Amino acid sequence: MRIIVLLAILLSGIRLMAQDTSASKPLSLGLHFFYNDFVTPPRIQNSDVFDVIGSGNWAKVSEMQTGFGLDVFKGLRSHLDFVGSVNAVWVDYLKPSGASYGNVNLMLDLNSGFHWKALNDKHALNPFLITKLGYAFYKDLSGFMAYPGLGIQGNFFDQFFINAALEYKLALSSSLSNQLYYSLGVATNIRPPKVLKRSPIIEDAKPVSNAVKKDIVVIVTDEATGQLLPYVKVTLESEGLEPQTQYSSDDGRVLFVANPPRDYFITGRLNNIDATTAKFAPNDFANEQSQLVARLTHNDPRFTLIGNTNNLRTGMPVGNTKVTIQNTTQASVAFCTSAEGNGQFRTQLEAASDFVIFGKKENYMSNIERISTKGLNRSTTLFVKLQLGVEEVVPGKNIVLNKIYFETGKVNLDTKASADLERLVQFLKDNPTMRLEIQGHTDNIGSAKLNRKISLQRAVSVVNYLAKQGIPKEHLVAKGFGADSPIADNATLEGRTQNRRVEMRAL
Repeated sequence: MRIIVLLAILLSGIRLMAQDTSASKPLSLGLHFFYNDFVTPPRIQNSDVFDVIGSGNWAKVSEMQTGFGLDVFKGLRSHLDFVGSVNAVWVDYLKPSGASYGNVNLMLDLNSGFHWKALNDKHALNPFLITKLGYAFYKDLSGFMAYPGLGIQGNFFDQFFINAALEYKLALSSSLSNQLYYSLGVATNIRPPKVLKRSPIIEDAKPVSNAVKKDIVVIVTDEATGQLLPYVKVTLESEGLEPQTQYSSDDGRVLFVANPPRDYFITGRLNNIDATTAKFAPNDFANEQSQLVARLTHNDPRFTLIGNTNNLRTGMPVGNTKVTIQNTTQASVAFCTSAEGNGQFRTQLEAASDFVIFGKKENYMSNIERISTKGLNRSTTLFVKLQLGVEEVVPGKNIVLNKIYFETGKVNLDTKASADLERLVQFLKDNPTMRLEIQGHTDNIGSAKLNRKISLQRAVSVVNYLAKQGIPKEHLVAKGFGADSPIADNATLEGRTQNRRVEMRAL
């Protein structure tokens, strides 16, 4: 009987899915990680939530159990989502009496209900309330539970959503215990819109009748410069029809098929900013052209950075690199990831600002680039381009750090001029288990003994600097090789300059 009631709840949610969803979330699947807390609820029941917080009696992470779950989402209205979940966790169940079950077993629960959102999904951050009902199974224990709670949803480029939630699992059966449930998960649309490579406008076309389908070509341009805009999310809507969504191609165009003639509404969105809109009515289909053209403009006062991550040794693109963009003028930071295949990444840059940009990828060391939008005119410039070099660090293979300098004739670091120190620190912080050998090298001027001493002291200076930046000193080894390993001809001034260097080698 209990299973029948739960299925009825699920079916009611599915029936609600069949309603008009033109302004709501498409069908999405998600995965989440959670902590299950048996300890805090009885403490709250024995006093109150403020006493538990004030006395520091809220359960620690070590007292909770970790699990994972699968989710399905479907928007019913712009501010209401249906959600169904299946959760699994291995736990020694704490009974209402306070006694544990005695051994670790699998606990499953199935639940469904609703997320009541404060805003629609176009907002980057969206708080919501949770109301769900579910059924829990653990060995010979089972029963219904209610799931009130609250959470917040993050929208990332309309591609995926991150949900953080706190729920109180209220036992509706005397054999089950109340629990707290903290979760973090990600969900994405099951069928993402297709990207159209090119949709040329047909200038000379044969007349068509009102009954024949027509193409709608949408062209999106930047309002300030008039440049064509790629990657704009364009949606074609009409009452009674499922919305069509595509992303504009490199020439800023999208092609839709409109059949039959009716009222159509066109919207566009890029970087969480809406473009202008366009409409077509049935009488617009009566002309002799086979295509209707809609022109949208987009107004974003920021500049668009188009970057590429490339291997410094081979020149080949490097994908899946997390790129950090620090706005040092406004003290803000943004992140994006380079694409697999071409290594490209895009982000928005605020006007009149300086930026520090670097990449993070396991076992890769990134250059640190500095760019500025100060002095750029947004009415004439939209795109800023950047090549971000990264270099793979392979154990046993040396990398020359060309931009590490010392005071003339001394072993003291010139930290202001030594740009490679900054990227070396960043690399070691991004790869905290990495162990490095720092090598000092000299030219052949002077005695071999003195050169080895100077090269070692300079390597030690680098190690000491890294240690002051928070790098564990036990991960670093300093060695001096003097003039024993030249990389250029010591007979020339240029060659001797190249030989006076610092190198690193992963251990």
